[in-house]
Amino acid sequence: MTAMELVGLNTKWYRYKNHLTQEQYANKTKFKMAYISVIETGNANLTCKNIDFIAKSFNIKPILLFDEETAKMAKKLPVRVDMYRKK
Repeated sequence: MTAMELVGLNTKWYRYKNHLTQEQYANKTKFKMAYISVIETGNANLTCKNIDFIAKSFNIKPILLFDEETAKMAKKLPVRVDMYRKK
C-alpha cells in the first residue's frame, strides 16, 4: 500500500470507530465532505500539517495513520452510511 492509501484507510478506520459519518467528520474538521472522500480513497496527497490535523482530530499519534494492520481492517468496513448508525 502507498502512504496515501494507508493514511486514507486509517482515517476511515478511526472515523468509523468514532461513529462518525463523513458528513459529521467534515463538520468536526471543517474539511469538505468531498475532500474526506478523496482522503479515504487514498487519492489525497496530504501535507504533514494535514496528517497532524487528522491525527489530532482523533486524539491519536500521527504514526498510527500509517499502520498497515489497521488499514487492512478498514478495507473490510461497510461503505453505506446507515451502517454507522447505532442500533
